[in-house]
Amino acid sequence: MKLTPFGEAARLLRMRADLPLKAMAQGMGISSSHLSAIEYGEKRLSEKHVETALEFLSDKTTQQQLQELRRAAEQSRDVVNMEDFDPQARGLVAAFARRISSGTTPPPELLKWIKEQQKED
Repeated sequence: MKLTPFGEAARLLRMRADLPLKAMAQGMGISSSHLSAIEYGEKRLSEKHVETALEFLSDKTTQQQLQELRRAAEQSRDVVNMEDFDPQARGLVAAFARRISSGTTPPPELLKWIKEQQKED
């Protein structure tokens, strides 16, 4: 399993500060297993998690490193966990992602539908 951008950044900061995962998890008010699951993208990274991580690390690292952690958190939120998707849904998401990454624009009707769905969220 691969770490999310937030997971990579948080671990790097912990290693630089010589802090174990357990210390950061306690400082954030969550369990070690929950923090590890967040870092691997198995659990959702909430704004509260980001804020408590930044607060915990605020006196242990630089402002620039904290900003990098914030950016990594934003990138991590762009990740979609497809573990619970049925195989057909995973295939559709993968096909859509391949099409976008290849530079091919999705059909206008699909873009319209996506915008409509975002309004409902």
